[in-house]
Amino acid sequence: MAIPARVLAEVLAARRFALAQTALARLSGLAVSADMEEMTTAATSTAATLVGVASAALARHENPHDQFLRMTAVTHVLHTGVEVRAGAGSLAGYTLTQGQLTVCSDAVTETRFDTSAMSTVGFRSGAAVPVMTSIGVWGVLLVYGTEPNLFDDTDIAFLSAVAGVLSAALERVDLSRRLRERNEHDPLTGLPDRTLAYSAVGDALSRVREQGDGVALLLLDIDDFAIINDSLGHDTGDRALARFADRLVAAVRSRDTVYRLGGDEFLVICDGVDDARRAEDLAFRITAALAAPPSAADAPIPMSASIGIAVSENGITVRELLRRADLALHRAKDGGGGAHAIFDAEDDHYDADRVRSLSVDLRASLSRGELTLAYQPLVDIATGAVVSVEALARWDHPTLGRIEPSEFVAVAERTGLAAVLGEWALRSACRQAASWREAFRITVRVNVSALQLRDPAFPERVSSVLRETGLPPQALGLEVTETVWLADTGRVARNVAAVNEMGVALVLDDVGAGHSSLAYLERFSVFECFKIDKGYIDAVETRRGRAVVSAIVALAKAYEMTVVGEGVETRAQLDALAETGCDLAQGFLLGRPVDAEQTTAVLELRASPAEAVGGI
Repeated sequence: MAIPARVLAEVLAARRFALAQTALARLSGLAVSADMEEMTTAATSTAATLVGVASAALARHENPHDQFLRMTAVTHVLHTGVEVRAGAGSLAGYTLTQGQLTVCSDAVTETRFDTSAMSTVGFRSGAAVPVMTSIGVWGVLLVYGTEPNLFDDTDIAFLSAVAGVLSAALERVDLSRRLRERNEHDPLTGLPDRTLAYSAVGDALSRVREQGDGVALLLLDIDDFAIINDSLGHDTGDRALARFADRLVAAVRSRDTVYRLGGDEFLVICDGVDDARRAEDLAFRITAALAAPPSAADAPIPMSASIGIAVSENGITVRELLRRADLALHRAKDGGGGAHAIFDAEDDHYDADRVRSLSVDLRASLSRGELTLAYQPLVDIATGAVVSVEALARWDHPTLGRIEPSEFVAVAERTGLAAVLGEWALRSACRQAASWREAFRITVRVNVSALQLRDPAFPERVSSVLRETGLPPQALGLEVTETVWLADTGRVARNVAAVNEMGVALVLDDVGAGHSSLAYLERFSVFECFKIDKGYIDAVETRRGRAVVSAIVALAKAYEMTVVGEGVETRAQLDALAETGCDLAQGFLLGRPVDAEQTTAVLELRASPAEAVGGI
């Protein structure tokens, strides 16, 4: 018995729709990760297949003022690079001008635009859909047929769907580009950041090896900048930092490059300088420029800087050259500020002695239980409740006083104590958190170093601590920075996955501070949370700064991750974060790091109810 024509048509339509869904799903998968050349080629190929024609293309302006559009990603008889007229000079030009779907049923009778180019190739019909982005029409997706009246409503729906997927891919590429650019430049001063600085030092040393000249580094630290922030406020401090950057850029030579490494630390790379005295001349110029009377536009704040100078020599590495500049900077600061120092061998001996002495004392302090933990709250922006605390190591040396964590952690890593220090911090924090859990049901976060994550025994260490202290895995979060990916990512990835399988949350710290942390969100999907670097929070009150933070938050939401803004110091910053949709906040505005007893008092006032367990 013959199948009724209506039933046959419905079966064929359903089959066509299923094939279209499969093709669009495949194209959507490419939109997540493919480069734009691959994506545009796939888009035109998919459009031609779905509509049932041989010829498809994308057309767009290479320059907005051009009178022609260039064809790209073409199929069949069309050729890449062929140009068609803008405006009413072609189907593509007309669609671009109108900004909406255009269907040409018959080129012979078409009156809205010139169809001579279509007719020359043998096309009688065409359809065009604008490819939109957030800033307007990016280009036009076109299909052509050799017969009139070729495209029905289903064809147009398929074509529009392909254009929509292509639009999403363009937005993804644009967001990645903007985040990458934002990652590589300091939002406050506009200067390239630490990551670009270290890369540039490597490039400079490569040129030295090829050309036989030299390079000098000037590492600068603003004197007593913390006093400016504490006494005059961070807004004034930010203006002072921007003024310092402007004066520094104006003082150096045209071939020198200035970078902001973070905080109040800057780096100048001086190409072609192979003599310390020439570098010293530049240090004098910088010092004089900073001491000049402020202009009417400047904040009337006296500023000076300590400068450490190091000059390249045969075979020196990036790390060693930077280390020498840092040692010289410390000697300059010891001189009382506003001074500079050139690295010499004595700096090396002094550094080695201090590291050796501190490592002995650190080991002894760990064995005697003299280190302590301070806890800083993380607050739910929507409710104001404390939902977690971050554990931070503190060391009050018996004779030297408070040793900064950045120094004693570096000593631990250099002398093989990192695992011991890290396990002590983990055990102490988990024990304290376990004692809080019955009353407050909060979580605790502990920082983990790259060395710990490269240790094959790390997952078992974590498991052992949890068993010993009785803390549920879900109450622990481990914070790692993007530096952990710079070496042995295979081992790190295995350890991270193993810890995550226990139920421990993984937190990516300092997102955006450098390297390629955003790229790792896709590769390592075990992260449940990330913390936006303080540099972004400092700029969140500006229009551009808020746009960047909003984009990062949106990206996190796409990965179903919780977002923390760290370094929140003003109510305005907190309000701006709330508008971006950020989940949690941390910073001096919400609570400084304090000991366990003081933290207990804070939790009694501000912790989430016992039945509402705060998220990591």
